Amino acid sequence: MKRRELVHSPCPIDRSLSEVGDTWTLQILRDAMHGVTRFTDFNKRIGLASNILTARLQKLVTVGIFEIHESALGNSHEYVLTDKGRDLHIVLSALRQWGERHLFEDDEVMTRVVDARTGQAPRRLQLTAEDGRPLSPDDMLLVQSRAAEPLADAVPVETPRRPSA
Repeated sequence: MKRRELVHSPCPIDRSLSEVGDTWTLQILRDAMHGVTRFTDFNKRIGLASNILTARLQKLVTVGIFEIHESALGNSHEYVLTDKGRDLHIVLSALRQWGERHLFEDDEVMTRVVDARTGQAPRRLQLTAEDGRPLSPDDMLLVQSRAAEPLADAVPVETPRRPSA
């Protein structure tokens, strides 16, 4: 599937990637979650070309992840996360925890996040069932339905784990 077609895919992961699935966008979102709002500050922290940063920020505004607000100083504007943008916090946190667990040697320096109130690391994220059981990929089945339909009406999707009958 070509990248431009991801926006019309029935897969939520594909559609998510069509909006935020590149390195620069994830770095912009990471910095925005920690309070960066101004173009010049994103540029200094990430160090990418101005035209690329401009394009990524415009796309994030267009898809509703950022809103543009006038600066308190009145001489520029700020990129402020919307509720849709703030909802990406859990996604970035999951990527952070995966990277902490799998991509660093014990003696390497890494940035970490802690609870601002307690100074403690957040609890590891875990996907859980409604009854509280932890869920692994082996516990999951792929089904398909209209977005507004109840899950009870969903139809199983053929996968290696669930071949067609």
